[in-house]
Amino acid sequence: IRVLNEMVEEDRALVDDPQALSRANRRFHKQIHLASHNRFLVQQLDLVHRSMALMATTSLAIDGRGDMALEEHARIVEAIAERDEQAATDALRAHISLAFEARLKNDASAF
Repeated sequence: IRVLNEMVEEDRALVDDPQALSRANRRFHKQIHLASHNRFLVQQLDLVHRSMALMATTSLAIDGRGDMALEEHARIVEAIAERDEQAATDALRAHISLAFEARLKNDASAF
């Protein structure tokens, strides 16, 4: 939990650098995956992240998304620290949904 909290705090300095924040974001997600101690989950999520890495841009490049993502990360870590499974599930789902929604809106405005 300490490591995850430190990662979130350190990542706040990167909000103006979407590429650096994207790399830090991958490290944060990987740390949570590994903490699950679920080898199958880690392997599947690794495939998802490899596929996402092929995308030309990151949703973290969208204005304000970096700050939002870090707040979402903080809520996830807080729920894990409190051992609140439902809150962690809700925070993770919200994080994924908000990132997806931001990407869809951004992609739609590009056309």
